[in-house]
Amino acid sequence: MLDWLNDDQRALRDMAATFARKEVEPVANRIDAEERTPDELVHKAAELGLYGLYTSEEYGGSGADLVSVCLVSEEIAKASPSFAGMLTVQIVLCPRTVEILGTEEQKRRILPRAASGERLMAYSQSEPGGAANIGAHLTKAVPDGNGYRIDGSKLFCTQGSAKTYLVMCKTRDRDGNEGYGCVIVEAEDEGFKVAPYEHKLGWRGTNTGPIAFDNVYLEADDILGDILTGGFSHRAANTANLLAHCAVSVGCAQGLFDKTLDQVKQRRLYGREMSELQPVSFWLAEAHGKIAAARALLYDTVRAFEAGAMDPAMSNVCKTFICETAFDVCVKLLQLWGGSGIMDSTGVNRYMRDARAQCVAEGASEMHYAIIANQLLHGQPTLVPSNIVKKA
Repeated sequence: MLDWLNDDQRALRDMAATFARKEVEPVANRIDAEERTPDELVHKAAELGLYGLYTSEEYGGSGADLVSVCLVSEEIAKASPSFAGMLTVQIVLCPRTVEILGTEEQKRRILPRAASGERLMAYSQSEPGGAANIGAHLTKAVPDGNGYRIDGSKLFCTQGSAKTYLVMCKTRDRDGNEGYGCVIVEAEDEGFKVAPYEHKLGWRGTNTGPIAFDNVYLEADDILGDILTGGFSHRAANTANLLAHCAVSVGCAQGLFDKTLDQVKQRRLYGREMSELQPVSFWLAEAHGKIAAARALLYDTVRAFEAGAMDPAMSNVCKTFICETAFDVCVKLLQLWGGSGIMDSTGVNRYMRDARAQCVAEGASEMHYAIIANQLLHGQPTLVPSNIVKKA
Protein backbone atom coordinates (compact mmCIF):
# COMPACT_ATOMS: atom_id res chain seq x y z
CA MET A 1 0.00 0.00 0.00
CA LEU A 2 1.11 3.59 -0.67
CA ASP A 3 3.42 2.31 -3.42
CA TRP A 4 3.03 5.69 -5.13
CA LEU A 5 5.18 7.50 -2.54
CA ASN A 6 8.23 9.32 -3.88
CA ASP A 7 11.74 8.99 -2.45
CA ASP A 8 11.46 12.09 -0.24
CA GLN A 9 8.19 10.91 1.26
CA ARG A 10 9.59 7.45 1.94
CA ALA A 11 12.67 8.96 3.58
CA LEU A 12 10.59 11.13 5.88
CA ARG A 13 8.37 8.19 6.79
CA ASP A 14 11.42 6.07 7.61
CA MET A 15 12.94 8.89 9.67
CA ALA A 16 9.72 9.27 11.65
CA ALA A 17 9.45 5.51 12.19
CA THR A 18 12.98 5.39 13.58
CA PHE A 19 12.33 8.40 15.80
CA ALA A 20 9.10 6.83 17.07
CA ARG A 21 10.77 3.51 17.81
CA LYS A 22 13.94 4.82 19.44
CA GLU A 23 12.80 8.02 21.15
CA VAL A 24 9.01 8.08 21.54
CA GLU A 25 8.12 4.46 22.33
CA PRO A 26 10.43 4.24 25.39
CA VAL A 27 8.72 7.22 27.05
CA ALA A 28 5.18 6.80 25.69
CA ASN A 29 3.79 5.21 28.85
CA ARG A 30 5.58 7.82 30.94
CA ILE A 31 3.97 10.60 28.88
CA ASP A 32 0.56 9.15 29.65
CA ALA A 33 1.23 8.42 33.34
CA GLU A 34 2.89 11.75 34.16
CA GLU A 35 0.56 13.72 31.87
CA ARG A 36 3.39 15.69 30.33
CA THR A 37 5.78 15.41 27.41
CA PRO A 38 9.42 15.25 28.53
CA ASP A 39 11.42 18.31 27.54
CA GLU A 40 14.09 16.13 26.01
CA LEU A 41 11.56 14.66 23.57
CA VAL A 42 10.43 18.14 22.56
CA HIS A 43 14.07 19.07 21.93
CA LYS A 44 14.76 15.91 19.92
CA ALA A 45 11.73 16.60 17.72
CA ALA A 46 13.08 20.10 17.13
CA GLU A 47 16.51 18.74 16.20
CA LEU A 48 14.87 16.61 13.51
CA GLY A 49 13.09 19.68 12.14
CA LEU A 50 9.64 18.27 12.83
CA TYR A 51 8.13 21.57 13.95
CA GLY A 52 9.02 23.22 10.65
CA LEU A 53 8.07 20.27 8.47
CA TYR A 54 5.12 22.02 6.76
CA THR A 55 6.55 25.55 6.96
CA SER A 56 7.95 27.07 3.76
CA GLU A 57 11.72 26.96 3.37
CA GLU A 58 11.98 30.75 3.15
CA TYR A 59 10.72 30.93 6.74
CA GLY A 60 13.01 28.28 8.18
CA GLY A 61 10.99 25.16 7.48
CA SER A 62 11.36 22.12 5.23
CA GLY A 63 8.48 22.91 2.88
CA ALA A 64 7.32 19.28 2.92
CA ASP A 65 3.97 18.36 1.39
CA LEU A 66 0.92 17.28 3.39
CA VAL A 67 1.37 13.64 2.41
CA SER A 68 4.75 13.72 4.17
CA VAL A 69 3.23 15.40 7.21
CA CYS A 70 0.55 12.70 7.45
CA LEU A 71 3.13 9.92 7.06
CA VAL A 72 5.22 11.40 9.88
CA SER A 73 2.16 11.92 12.08
CA GLU A 74 0.99 8.34 11.52
CA GLU A 75 4.37 6.83 12.40
CA ILE A 76 4.76 8.84 15.60
CA ALA A 77 1.17 8.08 16.62
CA LYS A 78 1.93 4.36 16.48
CA ALA A 79 4.09 4.98 19.55
CA SER A 80 2.26 7.90 21.20
CA PRO A 81 -0.96 9.32 19.73
CA SER A 82 -0.86 11.95 22.46
CA PHE A 83 2.50 13.36 21.39
CA ALA A 84 1.58 13.09 17.71
CA GLY A 85 -1.66 14.98 18.30
CA MET A 86 0.21 17.87 19.88
CA LEU A 87 2.68 17.90 17.00
CA THR A 88 0.04 18.28 14.27
CA VAL A 89 -1.19 21.54 15.78
CA GLN A 90 2.36 22.85 15.86
CA ILE A 91 3.42 21.47 12.47
CA VAL A 92 0.32 22.32 10.44
CA LEU A 93 -2.43 24.43 11.98
CA CYS A 94 -0.45 27.25 13.56
CA PRO A 95 2.29 27.90 10.99
CA ARG A 96 -0.05 27.51 8.03
CA THR A 97 -2.47 30.01 9.59
CA VAL A 98 0.38 32.52 9.86
CA GLU A 99 1.50 31.82 6.30
CA ILE A 100 -2.03 32.38 4.97
CA LEU A 101 -2.94 35.44 7.01
CA GLY A 102 0.36 37.04 7.97
CA THR A 103 2.23 39.97 6.52
CA GLU A 104 5.80 39.40 5.42
CA GLU A 105 7.02 40.99 8.66
CA GLN A 106 4.78 38.74 10.77
CA LYS A 107 5.92 35.61 8.96
CA ARG A 108 9.60 36.44 9.43
CA ARG A 109 9.04 37.39 13.06
CA ILE A 110 7.09 34.27 14.04
CA LEU A 111 7.75 31.31 11.74
CA PRO A 112 11.55 30.76 11.92
CA ARG A 113 11.52 30.56 15.72
CA ALA A 114 8.51 28.26 15.67
CA ALA A 115 10.03 26.03 12.99
CA SER A 116 13.23 25.64 15.01
CA GLY A 117 11.29 24.72 18.15
CA GLU A 118 12.53 27.83 19.94
CA ARG A 119 9.07 29.32 20.37
CA LEU A 120 6.17 26.95 19.81
CA MET A 121 2.63 28.06 19.00
CA ALA A 122 -0.93 27.20 20.03
CA TYR A 123 -4.30 27.79 18.37
CA SER A 124 -7.38 28.70 20.38
CA GLN A 125 -11.01 29.09 19.34
CA SER A 126 -13.37 27.04 21.55
CA GLU A 127 -15.66 28.75 24.05
CA PRO A 128 -18.51 27.42 26.21
CA GLY A 129 -20.99 28.21 23.41
CA GLY A 130 -19.22 25.76 21.09
CA ALA A 131 -16.15 25.84 18.86
CA ALA A 132 -18.01 26.59 15.62
CA ASN A 133 -20.83 28.63 17.18
CA ILE A 134 -18.82 31.82 16.87
CA GLY A 135 -21.92 33.98 17.10
CA ALA A 136 -22.09 32.99 20.78
CA HIS A 137 -18.41 33.69 21.50
CA LEU A 138 -17.68 36.39 24.05
CA THR A 139 -13.93 36.98 23.70
CA LYS A 140 -13.49 40.28 21.86
CA ALA A 141 -10.72 42.55 20.59
CA VAL A 142 -11.56 46.24 20.19
CA PRO A 143 -9.51 49.30 19.15
CA ASP A 144 -7.52 51.16 21.79
CA GLY A 145 -5.30 53.98 20.56
CA ASN A 146 -2.91 52.63 17.95
CA GLY A 147 -3.57 49.04 19.04
CA TYR A 148 -6.31 46.85 20.45
CA ARG A 149 -7.48 45.36 23.74
CA ILE A 150 -8.67 41.79 24.11
CA ASP A 151 -10.84 40.49 26.95
CA GLY A 152 -12.45 37.10 27.50
CA SER A 153 -11.47 33.46 27.81
CA LYS A 154 -11.11 30.30 25.77
CA LEU A 155 -11.53 26.59 26.55
CA PHE A 156 -9.54 23.50 25.62
CA CYS A 157 -6.48 25.30 24.29
CA THR A 158 -3.80 22.80 23.25
CA GLN A 159 -0.89 24.51 24.91
CA GLY A 160 2.08 22.14 25.14
CA SER A 161 5.15 24.35 25.48
CA ALA A 162 3.54 27.18 23.54
CA LYS A 163 4.76 30.76 23.82
CA THR A 164 2.79 32.33 20.95
CA TYR A 165 -0.99 31.94 20.80
CA LEU A 166 -3.22 32.43 17.75
CA VAL A 167 -6.59 33.44 19.14
CA MET A 168 -9.85 33.58 17.19
CA CYS A 169 -12.22 36.18 18.61
CA LYS A 170 -14.91 38.70 17.87
CA THR A 171 -13.48 41.99 16.66
CA ARG A 172 -14.38 45.61 16.00
CA ASP A 173 -12.51 47.87 13.61
CA ARG A 174 -11.95 51.63 13.99
CA ASP A 175 -15.07 52.39 11.97
CA GLY A 176 -17.27 50.40 14.35
CA ASN A 177 -17.72 47.40 12.04
CA GLU A 178 -17.81 44.03 13.82
CA GLY A 179 -16.44 40.69 12.66
CA TYR A 180 -14.39 37.66 13.70
CA GLY A 181 -10.62 37.96 13.56
CA CYS A 182 -7.35 36.29 14.49
CA VAL A 183 -4.92 37.92 16.91
CA ILE A 184 -1.46 37.06 18.20
CA VAL A 185 -1.02 36.89 21.96
CA GLU A 186 2.38 36.20 23.50
CA ALA A 187 2.76 34.23 26.72
CA GLU A 188 4.52 37.21 28.32
CA ASP A 189 1.74 39.72 27.55
CA GLU A 190 0.43 41.43 30.66
CA GLY A 191 -3.07 40.25 31.52
CA PHE A 192 -2.74 36.91 29.71
CA LYS A 193 -3.24 33.87 31.94
CA VAL A 194 -3.04 30.12 31.45
CA ALA A 195 -5.29 28.26 33.89
CA PRO A 196 -4.03 25.23 35.83
CA TYR A 197 -3.74 22.00 33.84
CA GLU A 198 -6.90 19.93 33.46
CA HIS A 199 -6.61 16.13 33.76
CA LYS A 200 -8.02 14.34 30.74
CA LEU A 201 -9.16 10.92 29.55
CA GLY A 202 -6.69 10.92 26.68
CA TRP A 203 -4.05 13.11 25.00
CA ARG A 204 -2.44 13.34 28.43
CA GLY A 205 0.92 14.44 27.09
CA THR A 206 -0.44 17.84 26.09
CA ASN A 207 -1.52 20.55 28.50
CA THR A 208 -5.10 21.33 27.52
CA GLY A 209 -7.14 23.91 29.37
CA PRO A 210 -8.57 27.42 29.59
CA ILE A 211 -6.71 30.60 28.78
CA ALA A 212 -7.90 34.08 29.73
CA PHE A 213 -7.35 37.67 28.61
CA ASP A 214 -7.77 40.53 31.07
CA ASN A 215 -7.45 43.79 29.16
CA VAL A 216 -4.47 42.46 27.17
CA TYR A 217 -2.97 45.12 24.92
CA LEU A 218 -2.18 44.17 21.32
CA GLU A 219 -0.06 46.14 18.91
CA ALA A 220 -1.46 46.76 15.44
CA ASP A 221 0.92 44.11 14.04
CA ASP A 222 -0.56 41.54 16.42
CA ILE A 223 -3.60 41.30 14.14
CA LEU A 224 -3.34 38.44 11.62
CA GLY A 225 -5.13 39.12 8.37
CA ASP A 226 -8.18 41.34 8.09
CA ILE A 227 -9.42 42.42 11.51
CA LEU A 228 -12.99 41.48 10.56
CA THR A 229 -12.46 38.24 8.63
CA GLY A 230 -9.12 36.75 9.71
CA GLY A 231 -10.82 34.30 12.08
CA PHE A 232 -12.38 32.32 9.24
CA SER A 233 -10.36 33.17 6.13
CA HIS A 234 -7.60 30.61 6.84
CA ARG A 235 -9.82 27.61 6.16
CA ALA A 236 -7.08 25.84 4.18
CA ALA A 237 -5.01 25.66 7.37
CA ASN A 238 -7.90 24.07 9.25
CA THR A 239 -8.51 21.62 6.42
CA ALA A 240 -4.87 20.53 6.27
CA ASN A 241 -4.78 20.13 10.04
CA LEU A 242 -7.91 17.97 10.06
CA LEU A 243 -6.24 15.59 7.63
CA ALA A 244 -3.04 15.44 9.72
CA HIS A 245 -5.26 14.85 12.76
CA CYS A 246 -6.81 11.88 10.95
CA ALA A 247 -3.33 10.50 10.26
CA VAL A 248 -2.82 10.41 14.03
CA SER A 249 -5.99 8.34 14.38
CA VAL A 250 -4.79 5.90 11.71
CA GLY A 251 -1.44 5.60 13.49
CA CYS A 252 -3.17 5.16 16.84
CA ALA A 253 -5.24 2.23 15.58
CA GLN A 254 -2.25 0.72 13.78
CA GLY A 255 -0.06 1.04 16.85
CA LEU A 256 -2.50 -0.88 19.02
CA PHE A 257 -3.10 -3.40 16.23
CA ASP A 258 0.62 -4.16 15.96
CA LYS A 259 0.93 -4.67 19.70
CA THR A 260 -2.22 -6.80 19.81
CA LEU A 261 -1.09 -8.98 16.92
CA ASP A 262 2.17 -9.71 18.74
CA GLN A 263 0.24 -10.47 21.92
CA VAL A 264 -2.11 -12.87 20.16
CA LYS A 265 0.77 -14.72 18.47
CA GLN A 266 2.55 -15.24 21.79
CA ARG A 267 -0.37 -16.11 24.06
CA ARG A 268 -2.01 -19.47 24.76
CA LEU A 269 -5.64 -19.56 25.87
CA TYR A 270 -7.78 -22.54 26.88
CA GLY A 271 -4.95 -24.90 26.00
CA ARG A 272 -4.57 -23.60 22.47
CA GLU A 273 -2.71 -20.92 20.59
CA MET A 274 -4.84 -17.81 21.01
CA SER A 275 -4.59 -17.12 17.29
CA GLU A 276 -6.45 -20.36 16.56
CA LEU A 277 -9.61 -19.15 18.28
CA GLN A 278 -11.95 -18.08 15.51
CA PRO A 279 -13.42 -14.94 17.14
CA VAL A 280 -9.88 -13.69 17.75
CA SER A 281 -8.72 -14.17 14.18
CA PHE A 282 -11.93 -12.63 12.86
CA TRP A 283 -11.55 -9.56 15.08
CA LEU A 284 -7.99 -9.09 13.89
CA ALA A 285 -9.06 -9.40 10.26
CA GLU A 286 -11.86 -6.90 10.79
CA ALA A 287 -9.52 -4.40 12.46
CA HIS A 288 -6.96 -4.78 9.69
CA GLY A 289 -9.61 -4.11 7.04
CA LYS A 290 -10.96 -1.03 8.80
CA ILE A 291 -7.50 0.46 9.29
CA ALA A 292 -6.67 -0.16 5.63
CA ALA A 293 -9.91 1.52 4.55
CA ALA A 294 -9.29 4.52 6.79
CA ARG A 295 -5.72 4.88 5.50
CA ALA A 296 -6.87 4.66 1.87
CA LEU A 297 -9.53 7.32 2.43
CA LEU A 298 -7.03 9.60 4.15
CA TYR A 299 -4.28 9.56 1.56
CA ASP A 300 -6.70 9.70 -1.38
CA THR A 301 -8.19 12.84 0.18
CA VAL A 302 -4.80 14.36 1.00
CA ARG A 303 -3.64 13.94 -2.59
CA ALA A 304 -6.85 15.54 -3.84
CA PHE A 305 -6.34 18.44 -1.41
CA GLU A 306 -2.81 19.03 -2.65
CA ALA A 307 -4.00 18.89 -6.26
CA GLY A 308 -6.70 21.48 -5.50
CA ALA A 309 -9.38 18.96 -6.42
CA MET A 310 -10.79 17.99 -3.02
CA ASP A 311 -14.52 18.09 -2.44
CA PRO A 312 -15.12 20.89 0.13
CA ALA A 313 -16.49 18.64 2.88
CA MET A 314 -14.09 15.72 2.49
CA SER A 315 -11.85 16.78 5.35
CA ASN A 316 -14.94 16.62 7.57
CA VAL A 317 -15.83 13.22 6.14
CA CYS A 318 -12.33 12.01 6.98
CA LYS A 319 -12.51 13.49 10.48
CA THR A 320 -15.72 11.67 11.33
CA PHE A 321 -15.15 8.35 9.58
CA ILE A 322 -11.47 7.86 10.37
CA CYS A 323 -11.51 9.03 13.98
CA GLU A 324 -14.68 7.14 14.88
CA THR A 325 -13.41 4.03 13.07
CA ALA A 326 -10.08 4.20 14.89
CA PHE A 327 -11.88 4.37 18.23
CA ASP A 328 -14.12 1.42 17.37
CA VAL A 329 -11.07 -0.59 16.30
CA CYS A 330 -9.19 0.25 19.51
CA VAL A 331 -12.14 -0.78 21.69
CA LYS A 332 -12.32 -4.17 19.95
CA LEU A 333 -8.56 -4.72 20.02
CA LEU A 334 -8.32 -3.87 23.70
CA GLN A 335 -10.85 -6.61 24.42
CA LEU A 336 -8.35 -9.15 23.09
CA TRP A 337 -6.01 -8.25 25.96
CA GLY A 338 -8.54 -9.34 28.57
CA GLY A 339 -7.71 -8.11 32.06
CA SER A 340 -4.24 -7.05 30.96
CA GLY A 341 -5.79 -4.43 28.69
CA ILE A 342 -7.24 -2.41 31.53
CA MET A 343 -4.01 -2.44 33.50
CA ASP A 344 -1.87 0.63 33.05
CA SER A 345 1.27 -1.50 33.33
CA THR A 346 0.76 -2.92 29.84
CA GLY A 347 0.49 0.55 28.34
CA VAL A 348 -2.18 -0.37 25.80
CA ASN A 349 -5.37 1.19 27.13
CA ARG A 350 -3.92 4.63 26.43
CA TYR A 351 -4.48 3.95 22.72
CA MET A 352 -8.20 3.57 23.27
CA ARG A 353 -8.31 6.70 25.42
CA ASP A 354 -6.30 8.72 22.91
CA ALA A 355 -8.53 7.48 20.09
CA ARG A 356 -11.55 8.72 22.02
CA ALA A 357 -9.93 12.12 22.48
CA GLN A 358 -9.33 12.27 18.73
CA CYS A 359 -13.10 12.07 18.17
CA VAL A 360 -13.56 15.27 20.16
CA ALA A 361 -10.38 17.25 19.50
CA GLU A 362 -10.43 19.52 16.42
CA GLY A 363 -14.22 19.56 16.65
CA ALA A 364 -16.52 16.80 17.85
CA SER A 365 -17.86 14.39 15.24
CA GLU A 366 -21.33 15.88 15.53
CA MET A 367 -20.04 19.31 14.48
CA HIS A 368 -18.43 17.79 11.41
CA TYR A 369 -21.60 15.86 10.57
CA ALA A 370 -23.43 19.19 10.64
CA ILE A 371 -20.89 20.68 8.23
CA ILE A 372 -21.20 17.70 5.88
CA ALA A 373 -24.99 18.01 5.98
CA ASN A 374 -24.74 21.73 5.23
CA GLN A 375 -22.65 20.93 2.16
CA LEU A 376 -25.05 18.22 0.98
CA LEU A 377 -28.23 20.20 1.54
CA HIS A 378 -27.16 23.79 0.96
CA GLY A 379 -23.82 23.68 -0.84
CA GLN A 380 -22.18 25.50 2.07
CA PRO A 381 -19.33 23.54 3.74
CA THR A 382 -19.16 25.68 6.87
CA LEU A 383 -21.16 26.64 9.93
CA VAL A 384 -19.89 30.24 9.92
CA PRO A 385 -22.89 32.63 9.85
CA SER A 386 -23.14 34.48 6.55
CA ASN A 387 -23.77 37.77 8.38
CA ILE A 388 -20.80 37.57 10.75
CA VAL A 389 -19.43 40.91 9.54
CA LYS A 390 -21.71 43.70 10.73
CA LYS A 391 -21.34 47.19 9.35
CA ALA A 392 -21.61 50.13 11.70
